[in-house]
Amino acid sequence: MALVYSTEGYFCEGEVVKDWKFEMEFGRIILSELELSLVKKSNINLTEIGSSVDNFKEDFVIPLTQIIKAYSTKIQKIYVVVIETRDGHSFSLTTANERSIGRQGSINLSEIINSTTLLANKTSKNTQNVDDYKVKPPSNKCTKCGEEISYSWKFCKNCGREL
Repeated sequence: MALVYSTEGYFCEGEVVKDWKFEMEFGRIILSELELSLVKKSNINLTEIGSSVDNFKEDFVIPLTQIIKAYSTKIQKIYVVVIETRDGHSFSLTTANERSIGRQGSINLSEIINSTTLLANKTSKNTQNVDDYKVKPPSNKCTKCGEEISYSWKFCKNCGREL
């Protein structure tokens, strides 16, 4: 499984609310060739001094074949990538922080998710039924008598059947 894109950001299931920094989870947004993972990041305090270690926990894993579309939109004052899935769920992601509203990051992220989703769907369809996409040439035998015929003929010369 190859890594396509990875960034830090905020995410939640459903729509973004007014206090988005408090309502959304902060973590890593990891896009691979098979799935979109939203990994929660929390700090664990090891000592009284306050040194911390990053603790990552997978919160949401969305297979790319389940994604219908991803688009960038502005909700209140920040730009958000909304992901809609085939089972009716929606997820909101943003790369906004204290200094930026995440405009360019959300546009880039939505484009990368859409293109990776298209590639994943295309490869999954190609591996399922390769025979369905093959072009079959028309038969060059008469269906009634089995005589060899030319593609330009309108009637079979042996039995007279219309082709």
